[in-house]
Amino acid sequence: MFSETYREAREQFAQGNPKTMAELSSAEYDPEKKVFRLTYFNKLCRISYPEGTIDCPQDATPLPLEEQALILQYLTQATGVELSGKWISYAELPYGMLHYRPFQTEAVVPLTETFGGQPGKLLQLARALGGEEIGIGDVGIMIPVFPRLPVAVILWTADEEFPARANMVFDSSAPAYLSTASLYVLGATVTRRLKKMVS
Repeated sequence: MFSETYREAREQFAQGNPKTMAELSSAEYDPEKKVFRLTYFNKLCRISYPEGTIDCPQDATPLPLEEQALILQYLTQATGVELSGKWISYAELPYGMLHYRPFQTEAVVPLTETFGGQPGKLLQLARALGGEEIGIGDVGIMIPVFPRLPVAVILWTADEEFPARANMVFDSSAPAYLSTASLYVLGATVTRRLKKMVS
């Protein structure tokens, strides 16, 4: 499925206007080298145009196809809308309720299981991804996955009445940059990266 998504993302990217895509996504484009420079999870990635080949020099291994598709989709679909500063849950995204439970299972529950007892660790790892505290929950941190598409991870630690719980929210402008299906993949990617950094 992801390989098909990736193929479609490359095709759409190749048809886009590079100058416009760079402007709307806050990427840089070098018309001589035909290369985009885009910050992704606090690291610089280079994307060739129109091929859509992605190179992130600071990563030891190539990005999985689903993440490469996300980068190409972000560049292609970005509208330049400003961040609203208003956080919304996955369920509040267009048609988000249809996949809210699987999203919880894949993106949110593992955050509770991994960091519920070590909130300081979540803060430390999220900061390594460029995260900044936002003052929500016991630990709330905004991770700028893309320049104009942050994701916030929020953790409430256990007390006498309630067990630990987590949530993941998006700026309400997120649908102006990625589809709800792609934001699902993005959320799962955030969680997977944070968990991988623990081990």
